Amino acid sequence: MNPIKNWKRFVAIGCTHGHLIDRVARDAILRFCRHFRPHTRIHLGDAFDLTCFRTGALRGDVDSGRPVEGDMADGTRFMSDYQPTLFFCGNHEARLWKLCDHPSAIVAGLAGRLRQDLEEVCAEARCKIIPYAGVYSFLKIGNYKFGHGYLFNENACRDHAEAHGNVIFAHTHRAGIARARRDDDAQGICTGTLAEIQCLEYSHTKRSTLSWSQGFVFGEYSDSLMVPVLFQQPKGAAEWRLPI
Repeated sequence: MNPIKNWKRFVAIGCTHGHLIDRVARDAILRFCRHFRPHTRIHLGDAFDLTCFRTGALRGDVDSGRPVEGDMADGTRFMSDYQPTLFFCGNHEARLWKLCDHPSAIVAGLAGRLRQDLEEVCAEARCKIIPYAGVYSFLKIGNYKFGHGYLFNENACRDHAEAHGNVIFAHTHRAGIARARRDDDAQGICTGTLAEIQCLEYSHTKRSTLSWSQGFVFGEYSDSLMVPVLFQQPKGAAEWRLPI
């Protein structure tokens, strides 16, 4: 039997951030999926921004007044269009699970309703949800592990790979690849974000934001191997010139 027949196609994206998604990037990834026809569509988390549920917002800072309806509507609309087969909850979605037990009935009730909305859109897409659990949130496909990620430093690609081996994650909003200092040649790949970076206002005073970039990962995998490719959108480019 020719082993090439067992290979399947995949696409992995992350950090779309609900109403903050870049509309051009949104259209580009959906167009790519229509042509590439992946067997597995992965969303690596932070599909929603949920600004009003930040820890600071719950203490009454300016973000406490940020509306959530448009964020959830745009996020669920994109999820319905993208039709993921695997959804890894990010640290933003983790707020909903955590706040279901909040002492405020209003906060707990809203978090519970929004969590239900997310679970329903995933059920409609027949998408498996992987809860956010930091270092324990990874799932292996071929010879790579997938997860939202939890490290946010300049060497996050390398450090994730040193902790977990071959790994594909999101979280840092910085598309890139780095090899681990290990003898198995492991590498970490960050998908970058599909959000409109300048709209992520909480990051405006951080110089590291200048290294953020849009992108996604695609490729093929078998039971034991994966061949991933990182597509990184050049900064300032108005058009997505996709490899299809």
